[in-house]
Amino acid sequence: MFRKIVLLVLCFMLVLPGLVYADEGDHPASLEKPTSLSVRPGEIDELLLRLTQPQSIMNQMDGGYSIHYEFDWKINDGQWKFNKSWDKSSDVYLIEYYESTYDLWNVCGYLNNIGHDERNSIDLWAFPESLELDAFDLQSNTYSFRCRYVYEYEDGVGYSHIVSPWSDVASIGKTSAVQIPDSLEAPQNLTGELRKQENGQPYFHFTCDIPESVEEANKLTNVWNALDWKICSGSWATESGRLPLEKADHMLFDNVDIDPINEGGWDEINIEENTYYFRMFFELQKPDGTRVRSPFSNVFQIGTPAFYSGASSWAEPELDKAVGYGLIPSILKGADMTKPITREEFAELAVLLYEKASGKTAAPVSPNPFTDTSNPQILKAFATGITAGTSATTFSPNVLINREQCATMLYRTIKAIAPNADYSITGVANFPDQKDISDWAVEGTKYMFKLGIIKGDASGNFMPKATTTAQQAANYGMATREAAVLMTVRTYEKMDDI
Repeated sequence: MFRKIVLLVLCFMLVLPGLVYADEGDHPASLEKPTSLSVRPGEIDELLLRLTQPQSIMNQMDGGYSIHYEFDWKINDGQWKFNKSWDKSSDVYLIEYYESTYDLWNVCGYLNNIGHDERNSIDLWAFPESLELDAFDLQSNTYSFRCRYVYEYEDGVGYSHIVSPWSDVASIGKTSAVQIPDSLEAPQNLTGELRKQENGQPYFHFTCDIPESVEEANKLTNVWNALDWKICSGSWATESGRLPLEKADHMLFDNVDIDPINEGGWDEINIEENTYYFRMFFELQKPDGTRVRSPFSNVFQIGTPAFYSGASSWAEPELDKAVGYGLIPSILKGADMTKPITREEFAELAVLLYEKASGKTAAPVSPNPFTDTSNPQILKAFATGITAGTSATTFSPNVLINREQCATMLYRTIKAIAPNADYSITGVANFPDQKDISDWAVEGTKYMFKLGIIKGDASGNFMPKATTTAQQAANYGMATREAAVLMTVRTYEKMDDI
């Protein structure tokens, strides 16, 4: 049934070209060749040909010109099937020629009537019978395709044509593997704003930068982006079984308008009372059905940042950065940022740093070795080697973290992200209060000092057992919640240099 529907739709599209022509004498001067052509296996026994048009062809279609696409193929080192020359007037139009001569209906088609994505790309089916075959044998043969554009017009005697150069050849089979990417870069520079429709109903407008590697991947197969979202301290849509936000038909886009997402309806959105968070990812589906998803973009927020409760003015610029990087864990949203940070809170912060910087999702240890916590973020931190327990069976989640513990956990996080980096501390001088630093914390404290992320006091003392006041944090970067977030931001920003 699926194939019959596809064939009927394509047949309908192919009948239309003979009915539409530009006025006599009003013809394009030339046609640019396709930007790209690729071929990949479909989900049944078909092949999918992905054709990307140059902007000049899109402009010509928008200007009223009727443009056809024309495919040709060969098997292994054989001859091209058609290679038809359209340099002379013909007494039959393009599609009639192929239907009457070869009894084939999908060699060419009417490009104007096919919906394109925002990158000017389309997917077209090629079934075995389209190539006069019983089946495709990708183990024994290589199938090569090329495509060009044809503009057809009546010349008073018959039909004349303006033809583009052929595209680059796309092949699949024994000597040509399909190079669908196994990974995707993250969207860049996600930003947005709240706008209002004429009736006053609010909506969000988002823009992002698409890496060139993703643009190239979209020429090979359909890549789309989606917006993950949450409201205030709620869960992300992707983590709670709700749907992320996309454009129709799995489309790749660099700007989009999104109507609000509130349980009670979009007109209830209130950025004075709530904070709305968004992050974007790219995704594609491979021929075997598996999906490849990129890391998340930066987090964009709009509304009242609840986690700024009590934040010091000196901390706000880097707290804003933390929001943009997606480095504020849920446990700290709504908390007084000037208070000392606990072991549980810092573990969540460190795990978030690890996942954002590495692009990996940590897995919690199983079974849970602790009797005093079941927080999956703590179990992730333990499994990743970022933190240990205070005993074989306890984690002590509510105990305040001191400076040497903070330095060591950040050090271990960096090593988990970049295990092959240089972690030498040769030449790093001892602190005046070196005797107060625990043996297990020496490497971490010196390395974090070497990076400039944690500093000593005016006399150079590290103060390893300090937990902090807000003023101490301002002066020395000690372990309040806001200072811990700041150290995490600085670590994140230094990862490219480590």
